[in-house]
Amino acid sequence: MLPTKESSNLKAEKESVPPVRILHLTHTDIPSDNRILKEILALAEVPHFELHGIGIRLRLGAKDTNVSPRAKITSLALATRKLRFLPGPIRHLIVAIEMMVRLFLRGLKVRPHVIHCHDTPALLVGVLLKHCFKARLIYDAHELESNKNGQSRAIARLTLWAEQVAWSSIDHLVTVSPSIIAWYEQHLGPKPSSLILNSPLFAAAVEQEKGSGKPRYFHEKFGIPQNAKVFLYLGLLVNGRGIEKMLAAFSRENVASHLVFVGYGSLENEIQSAARTFGNIHLHPPVPHEEVVALSRSADYGLCIIENVSLSDYYCLPNKLFEYAFAGIPVLASDFPDIAHTVHQYGLGECCEVDINSIVAAIDRIEAGKSVPLPQDLHALGWQSQSARLQQAYLSLIG
Repeated sequence: MLPTKESSNLKAEKESVPPVRILHLTHTDIPSDNRILKEILALAEVPHFELHGIGIRLRLGAKDTNVSPRAKITSLALATRKLRFLPGPIRHLIVAIEMMVRLFLRGLKVRPHVIHCHDTPALLVGVLLKHCFKARLIYDAHELESNKNGQSRAIARLTLWAEQVAWSSIDHLVTVSPSIIAWYEQHLGPKPSSLILNSPLFAAAVEQEKGSGKPRYFHEKFGIPQNAKVFLYLGLLVNGRGIEKMLAAFSRENVASHLVFVGYGSLENEIQSAARTFGNIHLHPPVPHEEVVALSRSADYGLCIIENVSLSDYYCLPNKLFEYAFAGIPVLASDFPDIAHTVHQYGLGECCEVDINSIVAAIDRIEAGKSVPLPQDLHALGWQSQSARLQQAYLSLIG
């Protein structure tokens, strides 16, 4: 069939629409930043969106994802990181200045219509670019940025100051939990906002379920008895994640279950030492983000024990909570407001206080019972729902 005049005109009109240039700015390495990649992937589905990403090259042990969104992604290598002969505070200041200058100069080449800033280090650069091009500015706070684990008081104050300076220039706030949205509204003022959960790609999770690997992978890899339950911890191996309490709980003589850590971080040596001493503790190297859900299906329970070491931790809804959910394994989680609400609303498992006695009691209770299968309708928690919410925020923002 030959095209009609009307269809030809419509096609020409669509092709003539100029692209909306969207720039994602971050101080992290985008190829290994799961949240940023998922958001870029979601926005790439929208016609006439031209995606750009500028980040900083890092190599801290994370695995790059195999997800390849339709975007032009640049990872800048900072030369000033090599100035290790300088005192720490001076070197960090110089590195920060180089980062902001280079992000700004590279951002000028994009000439963005929308700037999506991830976390605070790139926020002031985003404000400058916004006013250069009369662009829209989105602030994506991956945590409660001015009150998080491992942050010095000086950095916390500087972070809050940067947010206060930028607040009037921000057109839309994106963050990871209802409590963090409420905190920003209370302390910095009302702002159009979107809750984008740190959930895995829902389609990928379904696909992996159909062709996932060995259902007892951990049992075979570590020689775990088939009748022993496997508790899984996913994520950074650092202080504030309850790792020391987990090690203490599973190093008791009467524990029949095994504990598997998957990740990297400063506590790797401590975990390896415990693994050499106790036969039921194991360390597995990190895997790419898209493989986490399939790997988690080999466990019986997921551990989401976060310590109340900052407001960001207390208000969090961490990735691992949703990864366990889509892997179909129940979770034992911290009894914090947003975590507990989500666990109870969707029947994801149970919560406990973050002290050794409560954790031990919960583990003993789980060992004595049977794992309860999770409900199947988790679509509202999946990335497809988050993706649709992000796309709608963008379409509303640009009119």
